[in-house]
Amino acid sequence: MEEKKIFQWKKELEKRLVTFLNSFEPKILQEAISYYPLQEGKRIRPLLVCAVSSAYGGDVQDAIVVGCAIELIHNYSLVHDDLPSMDNDYYRRGKPTCHVVYGEDVALLAGDALLTLAFEILSDVKNFQTLDSERLLLIINIISKKAGAKGMVGGQVMDIRRLGDLKEISLKKTAQLFSACFLAGGVIAKKEDMLSELEDVGLSFGMLFQMCDDYKDKDGFYSLLGEKLKDEINVKKEEVISKLKSLNLWTEEMEYILRSFL
Repeated sequence: MEEKKIFQWKKELEKRLVTFLNSFEPKILQEAISYYPLQEGKRIRPLLVCAVSSAYGGDVQDAIVVGCAIELIHNYSLVHDDLPSMDNDYYRRGKPTCHVVYGEDVALLAGDALLTLAFEILSDVKNFQTLDSERLLLIINIISKKAGAKGMVGGQVMDIRRLGDLKEISLKKTAQLFSACFLAGGVIAKKEDMLSELEDVGLSFGMLFQMCDDYKDKDGFYSLLGEKLKDEINVKKEEVISKLKSLNLWTEEMEYILRSFL
C-alpha cells in the first residue's frame, strides 16, 4: 500500500518538475537547467515533505509543489558542487556532469537559475491549493535559512576550507536541508506548534542519510570510522525511528523512504 502511495507521489513530482522546467530560452539554458533535475532519482527530499504533510492531514498537492522547489535547490547545489572550482567532478549518476556537457559558464548560470526558480515557484500563491501568503512566507523563510549561509552553503564552505569537524560540516551541508523538508511538511499541515520537534527529527534524519551515503561511498564518516560506521548507523537509525514514532510520523510511507537508502 505504501509503495502505491509513494509511486503516486513520485509520479506527480516528476510531472510537476517537467512543467516547472519548461519553456526557457535560450535552448542551451533550458537543457542545462533540466539536465540534473529530470534525471532518474529517488526524490527523497520532496517525498519527505509529502510524507510529513500526509501524516498530519496536509494537502499532498501543495506538498508536492514545495517538494519540487526543494528538489530544484538540491540539484542547483549539485551543479555547483561539481564545478572545477569546487569538487571538479566529471561524472554524476553515471553521466557526465553538467559543466562537462554544457561548459563551466553555462553550468554556473544553470545552478543560479535553478535556485531562483525554486523561490519563484514558492512565492506564487497560484501554485497552491490550501496555503495562504502567510504560510508561504514562513516556508520561504525556513528554506532560505536552511539552504543558505546558515545551512547548506555554510556547510559547503566549511567543507572546502576544512573548517570544523565532519559532524559540524554534515549537519550544515546535508542535514539542514532535510530539516527544511520536515518543517515545510509541518507548515503545510498547519502544525506550526511542532516546528521545534520537526526540525530536530529532520536534522537526525539528515545525519543518518549522510552516514549511510558515506558508508556506501567509503568516504566521509567511513574514512574516520571504517566498518564501525555500520554500528553508528544502526544506533542513529533507532534514534530516528524513535523520534518519528514520538511525533506520529512513523508511517508506512516514512518507513519506505527510510529503507530506500539504508
